[in-house]
Amino acid sequence: MQTRRVFSSLRNFLSRRVFPGVAIAAFIVPLAACNAPRLESPIETAGPCKTAYTNAASANSHTTAGNPFIDRYLSAGNAVAAWRDAATLCPSQFSVYTMKSAQTQWLQQSLSPLVGTNPTHTDAALANLDDIVALNVSNDTLGSLALAEDRAGFAVEFLAAKGIDNATLQLSDDHKAVASRLISLETRDTGTTDAPNDPREKVYDVANLLAHPDVIDDPSTGLQASTLAVTEMDCARESLTALSQALPVSNTDDSSTSAGSTSKTSRSESSSKTLAVLADLISSRIYLALSLGYPAFDAALYE
Repeated sequence: MQTRRVFSSLRNFLSRRVFPGVAIAAFIVPLAACNAPRLESPIETAGPCKTAYTNAASANSHTTAGNPFIDRYLSAGNAVAAWRDAATLCPSQFSVYTMKSAQTQWLQQSLSPLVGTNPTHTDAALANLDDIVALNVSNDTLGSLALAEDRAGFAVEFLAAKGIDNATLQLSDDHKAVASRLISLETRDTGTTDAPNDPREKVYDVANLLAHPDVIDDPSTGLQASTLAVTEMDCARESLTALSQALPVSNTDDSSTSAGSTSKTSRSESSSKTLAVLADLISSRIYLALSLGYPAFDAALYE
């Protein structure tokens, strides 16, 4: 009887104190699926890649339901940077870990009302490459990234003209400016007098957008989301696909710093800086898609 009275008192207390947060908590619990399927791969068995992955997985483990909200919130903030670091040090997992970084970024934002704060995140409209002199990827890869950005810019411009919420000419211009900057970073020293390849078409088919300006089925998953959100996610996925085809299938970086490995280490550092820049750029597109209503659970993000 004593035990029954204790539980009855506890239930009454919780009903008075906790109910206002139930609606928010119910929304957050599905996002606890932020643990992606199986993330570890053979390349994560040694070296800096292993360390980066371990740090990210450790931070991510505290973001799941069952942990205190404040712990989940702070751990999600740590995981954002940790997954970005893992993406740059584990090239063969760049796509998955970049997606993970953006997903935990969105989780932290979703948890913020429960802890009474509002984290500052890089907005897609601020993503730019103005401080970059060169990127350590091929011209073809840069061209593919530029094409993805230019296509998204055109789609956003079309949606803005249709009066779709959150579709602005500023966002469209941002995509197009990034595309132009990527093309300008193409290596001119090709041994020929030919101009760098520019795959941008500037004008694209809008039949699907015309038929579904508000809500559309995502061609990658079949899930329905706002057309603008799908446009942003398509841009990110197209960029990730281009990079996954260009990056090495194994991690070539290690902790060796001998004289014979100086050139290799220099190349590795340059590659990591490049991947960090691109991870930030692509993450901003993913984060914007999630903030516009694209589903944030694993099955929607990891194919």
